[in-house]
Amino acid sequence: MKKIIFNNLFALSFLIAFSFALPSHAQEAAEKASVISGILVDDSGLPLSGTVLSSSLEAVVTNRGGEFTIKVSDTRDDQIVIYEEGYQLKVIDVYDGFAPDDEFVMKKHKPIDQDRVVALPFQDFQSYRSVAASNVIYGYELASHPTTTVLEALAGRVPGLVVSKNENQPGFEAVGVSIRGRGALTYVDGILRDVSDLVVDEVEKIEVIKDFSGRAVLGIVAGNPIINITTKEGQSHKTAVSVNADLGLRNATVLPSYLDAYNYATLFNEARKNDGRNPHYTEERINGYRDGTNPLRYPNIDYYDRFVKKTTPFRSVGVNASGGSGRVRYFSLLNYVGTGGLEAVGQESGLDRFKLRANIDLQFTDIISMNVNLSGTYGEASYPNEGSGATRYNMFGNVLSRYPSNAHAMEHDGMLLMSDNYPINLKNDLMYSGFAKIVDLNTQNSTTLKFDLDNMVKGLSFYGRVAFDMNNSITNNKGGTEALYRHTIVDGEDNFQRMREKEVVTTLSSGADYFLRRTTLNGVIDYNRQFNNNELTLNAIYVQMLEDVKVQTSSYQPRKTQDISLRANYAHDKKYVLQGELNYSGIMKLPPGKRFNLFPTVGAGWVMSNEAFLKDNQVIDYLKLFTTIGIMGIDNFNITGYDQFYLHQTLWRNAGSWRPGIQGNYADYVNVYEILQQGSDDYKIPKRNHLNIGLEGLFIDEALSATLNYFHIKDYDMISLMESRVPALFGTGGFLPATNYGKQTRWGVEGALQYSKKMGDFYLSLGANAQYMRGKNIDVDEPLALDEHRKLAGKDIDMIWGYETDGLFQSDADVNAYTVTTSWGSIKPGDIKYVDYNRDGVIDAKDVHTLDAHYPRINYGVNLSLSYKRFKLFMVGRGVADGKTMLSNPSYFWISSETQNFSEPMLDRWPVTNNYPRLTTSSPHNYQGSSFWLRNASYFCLSNLELSYTLPRETSLGMLMKDTSFFVRGTNLFYLSSVNSYGLNPENHNLGIQSYPQMRTITLGVSLKF
Repeated sequence: MKKIIFNNLFALSFLIAFSFALPSHAQEAAEKASVISGILVDDSGLPLSGTVLSSSLEAVVTNRGGEFTIKVSDTRDDQIVIYEEGYQLKVIDVYDGFAPDDEFVMKKHKPIDQDRVVALPFQDFQSYRSVAASNVIYGYELASHPTTTVLEALAGRVPGLVVSKNENQPGFEAVGVSIRGRGALTYVDGILRDVSDLVVDEVEKIEVIKDFSGRAVLGIVAGNPIINITTKEGQSHKTAVSVNADLGLRNATVLPSYLDAYNYATLFNEARKNDGRNPHYTEERINGYRDGTNPLRYPNIDYYDRFVKKTTPFRSVGVNASGGSGRVRYFSLLNYVGTGGLEAVGQESGLDRFKLRANIDLQFTDIISMNVNLSGTYGEASYPNEGSGATRYNMFGNVLSRYPSNAHAMEHDGMLLMSDNYPINLKNDLMYSGFAKIVDLNTQNSTTLKFDLDNMVKGLSFYGRVAFDMNNSITNNKGGTEALYRHTIVDGEDNFQRMREKEVVTTLSSGADYFLRRTTLNGVIDYNRQFNNNELTLNAIYVQMLEDVKVQTSSYQPRKTQDISLRANYAHDKKYVLQGELNYSGIMKLPPGKRFNLFPTVGAGWVMSNEAFLKDNQVIDYLKLFTTIGIMGIDNFNITGYDQFYLHQTLWRNAGSWRPGIQGNYADYVNVYEILQQGSDDYKIPKRNHLNIGLEGLFIDEALSATLNYFHIKDYDMISLMESRVPALFGTGGFLPATNYGKQTRWGVEGALQYSKKMGDFYLSLGANAQYMRGKNIDVDEPLALDEHRKLAGKDIDMIWGYETDGLFQSDADVNAYTVTTSWGSIKPGDIKYVDYNRDGVIDAKDVHTLDAHYPRINYGVNLSLSYKRFKLFMVGRGVADGKTMLSNPSYFWISSETQNFSEPMLDRWPVTNNYPRLTTSSPHNYQGSSFWLRNASYFCLSNLELSYTLPRETSLGMLMKDTSFFVRGTNLFYLSSVNSYGLNPENHNLGIQSYPQMRTITLGVSLKF
C-alpha cells in the first residue's frame, strides 16, 4: 500500500512540475513584447552555442556564434534565465523591456579560481581569502554515478580522500570516508548529520576540508577532516523543473572460486595423507562425484552458481523544482531509489527508499529573513534473517564459502536434506526460515533566522539556527523451517531420517528498535567590511549539540558538546591574507572543572599572481601560497573495559555475597564488590596538531589547474593506562587510573592536476590526483624490556608484521637439516620454512617483526571527459600503489579444517607448484602471518563511466523542454590487480567470501529539464 501511495505521489509531482513548466500562450498573446539580442560567451570570451535562454514569453537557443534574440515582457518585470551544466546559473533582470545587465557572460564552475566561493562552516570566502586546504565537487559532477549512497561517488575525485565500502547488502550499505588517514565527519548545511540517504539531485556542492582552518570553529567534534555538503536552494526566477531516471542492473564485481566435488574430494584425501591419516573418500565416491550419475549419493553443488543471482535490478527516479521571487525562493525534491539483492532462492534482500526535501527562503523585510530546510526519508529493507530473530542472515559466510560441493544433496523427492557435519540446508534457510523487514524513518530539519543589521552597523549581521534530526528504525521478523532429513546408506539402500520438524510462523513479531535524536543550536555574529583595499571578516560562533540514542545499558550517557569560537580573516589588496581562529570547546568525558579547553589555529595566504612581478605573466593566471597550523582536542578516546564518561570516578560492581563464620555459626550475608576501574582526574584531553602548507594555481589561459599540499599531523597526550610500563606491584587492569601517554605522527604530500580545453565542437578535460602518506609511532605503551624488533615505537604505522620465510621445505632431507623448533607441531615437506629471526632456536611470537613491506602509501584518482557536439564520454578511475597485502582469509587461503571448503588457489599446492604449501586438515603451521603470503596490493578500478547524448536544444524546446539527455552509466566496471587471478576483490579480500560482494551497476536513463 505504501509503495502505491508513493508511486501515485510521484506521478502527481511530475504532473504538477510539468504544468509549472508549460508556457502560458494566452498571456504571451496578450502582452506587449520587446526584443533583446546579444552574444552569450563564457568567462574566457568563447561563444556558447546551443545554450537555452528563457523569459516569461519564450525560450530560445544560441547559434554557433553564441548569438540570440529573445522576447521579453514590455508591460511587467521579466527575467532572462540562462542555465548550462558546468556554469553558474545566471539570472538577468528585465525592467520595462530593458536589461540593465547586458553582460551575457557565463562563469564556469572551477575547482580553482580566485573568485570561487569556498563554503567553510558558518562563512563563505572567495578563494583568494581562504587559507584552508579544501577541494570542491559540484553536485552535477556526481550525477553520473548511480548509487544508493552519495559518498560512494566521491571515490577517485579528491586527492587524499579514500572511500571504503565494507557492507554491500541492500538496505545496509555502509560507506566510510577517510582523509589523510582519519575518518571524515559529514556536515549538511552546517549541521553534523548522517548522509546515508542523501541523493545527488539535492546536492549543490561538496567542500572537503582537510586542515583545521575553517573547520576549527566547529569545535572538538571536528577534530577529524570534514565533508561539508551544501544542499540546493531556490533562485529568483521562473520555476525550473528537472526529472532524472535511471533503470539498470547490478551484479557482483567478482566472486570467489571454490572446487567442485571431484577436486575437493581428491585434495581432501591428499591433505589427510599429508597428515599421516587414511583417505576419507573411496575411489567409488570420487568417481561418482566426477561422473555425476547419482546426485543423491554423490552430490556436486556449485553453491555460488545456484544461490547467487547473476544480476539484480537497480532503479532511481527523481523530480525537483526550484524558483521564486525576490521575497520567496524555494527548492523541492522527491526521489526514489531501489535495488534488489543477490539471493537467487527464497527471500531476497531489497531496498526501497523515498526522499522528500523542501528548502524555502523567506525575505520578510530588508532586515529579517528566514530559511526553512526540511527533509524526510522513508525506507523499507527486507532480508532473510538469522533463525527467528532480527539479525541478517549471511549466506556468504555461513554456507557459500564454508560448505564443500559434496556436503550433502540439497533435496530428494521433496525432502530437504542435511548432514551431521553440515547441518544447514541453504534452500531451507532462504525459503522457509522466515525473513525480516526494517522500516527506517529519517528526518533532518533546520530553521534559520537572519538579521541584516547593516543599517545600524555597517557590515554587521546575525543569525540563529536550530536543527532537529531524528532517525527511527523498526524491525519486524518471523522464523520457521521446513522439515529436514538426514540421508544415510544402510545395507546399500538410501535411508532418510527426519531431524527437524516443520514449523510454520504466520505472523511477524517485533524485533530490533533503534532511535536517535540530535538537536543542534547555532548562533553566529558576522562582521564583514571592506575599507579601500582592505577586507575584514569577524565571526563569533556558538555551537551546542545534544545527541540521544536508545540503548539498553545503564551506563549510557547522551552525547553533549558546547563550543564558542572566534574567527578573524583579513585580506589586503587581494594579495595578503591572515586568519586566526580560537575555539573554546567542552565535552563530558573530562573531569568536572576540566571539561573546557582552548584551541588555537592560525593561517596565512599570499596571492602571488596579484603581485606586480606576475600580474601580466602569460603562463600564470592565478597562484596562491597558503599555510595553516592549529591544535584541536580529540574526543573519540576510550579505554577498553572502562566507562568513557566516568574515567574520573572509581567504579565498583556487586560480585556476589559472603557469610563470615564457621559451620553452625554464620553471620548474615554481606555483599562482595570488585573494582571495575580506578578513577583519577590526572588526565587531560588528547590533542592533535595539524600543519598544512599548500599551493594552488591556474595556468595557460586557465586551461591547467594544479594544487599541491604538504601536511604533518601529530597526535599526542593519548589516553592510556600505561599497563606495560607500570610495575605489576601497583596493579593491573581496573586498578590503574587513566593518564596521558602516547604519540604518533602522519605526514604526506597530495596534489591534483586538471587540463581542460575547448576546441570548436570538441571539449577535453583530463585530470589526475594522488596522495603519498606515511606515519610513525613515537611513544607507545609497551614493555621497556621488549626486544627492539618487537616494539611499535619508532616504526612506521603502516608496516606489515609477521614471520620471515625462506620458501617451502622440498624434501625430508631439507626438513632434517632444519635445526629450529617450531611452535605448531612437526614439520613435513611442503611446509613453509620460517626464519629464526632472533636466533634462539625456536620459531615463536618473539620472531614476529616488521617485514620489508607496508600497506599502500599512494592513493590516486584519474578522470577523463570528452565531448563532441552532443555526445559526451566521462570516466573516473581510482587505485592504490606502493604497497603489499597479505592473503590471510581463513575461508579461502588459510584452510586447515575437516569441514572447510577448498578454494581453487589450492590446486596450485605443493608439490604441483611452490605457490601454496602442502595441504593439511589439522596443522596451523603454514597459516601464520608471514612474508610467504605477501602480494602486490596495487590495483586500478574504473569507478564510473557515462556515455550520454543530448538532443538538439531546438528539438527539446519543440517538446516543451529545455534540455533532454539520454545516457548509459556504470560503476565499479573492472579491476586491474595482481589478485584478480584468485577471484578476490583487491580492496577487501573478504567481500563475497565472508560478506556481501561489491556491486557493479549499469543503468540506462534520461534527464529532462523544463
